[in-house]
Amino acid sequence: MTSNPGSYNDKIGEFMIDKFSLAYKIKKSKPVDKIEFIIDKCRNKKILDLGCIRHSAEFSLKDPDWLHKKILSVAEEAVGVDYLAEEIKKLNNYGYDIMYGDVTKPLNINKKFDIIIAGDLIEHLTNFEGFFLNCKNMLVENGILIITTPNPFYTDEYHYVAFKKNYLINPEHTCWIDPMCLNQLCSRFDFEIDMIYFIKKSWKLNGLICENENHFYDIFLDKWVNQNYSEFQKFFEKIIKGLFKFFYWPFKAITCCNSILVRYSDYLAVLKIKKILMK
Repeated sequence: MTSNPGSYNDKIGEFMIDKFSLAYKIKKSKPVDKIEFIIDKCRNKKILDLGCIRHSAEFSLKDPDWLHKKILSVAEEAVGVDYLAEEIKKLNNYGYDIMYGDVTKPLNINKKFDIIIAGDLIEHLTNFEGFFLNCKNMLVENGILIITTPNPFYTDEYHYVAFKKNYLINPEHTCWIDPMCLNQLCSRFDFEIDMIYFIKKSWKLNGLICENENHFYDIFLDKWVNQNYSEFQKFFEKIIKGLFKFFYWPFKAITCCNSILVRYSDYLAVLKIKKILMK
């Protein structure tokens, strides 16, 4: 018996086709440098940068790779949005155009943009509907939304949990979103993935293998925090890191844990609003 159009079986079939095509697309796409890719897209365009402040005004201004500053250097116009009210004031005193706002709620911006950037933002949210509605309302026709987010299947992430018996996560994250889930999520809000790439620069497990309660990497300060850490311990740590790096790569190769889908810690997706055919 043939299934009726729009039946459950049809939807399963569509999902499986989409599943394989998306995996094929990301496997065939060469990994990109995140900053270079975004800067190239933003050149001479009107940009809305959501969640644009990196930790604080002071941290952002000192960071040579602060994405919003690099976008501003090439864009025709670059407007930022963030929820850190005091930090916004400080940055606007330096000439930036950043407004206060919750990206999951209606934003008071009466203009449209060629590109909206959501760099390492979506994994912090709890209301995806409000986020995508804002993006849909503020994109010009044929505009694009660029999302970057962690890859939940990154091998070094899994092995950190396995080896260290502890979780490795930004405490401000609310979720993990793999490419297939992003594809399903954005489709529910009238977006579709046009391009998808892994991001070249990944953190490496050997750099964190010696982390403990007295010696840990602070992601907000972007530096190591040491408590009563002697010179001998620092020297011993270098040896451990070197030995781990030497044995870890062959281990991943032998256990098939270095394939393309698990090799990179983050990925980038370019989304477009779905084309709706009018009768």
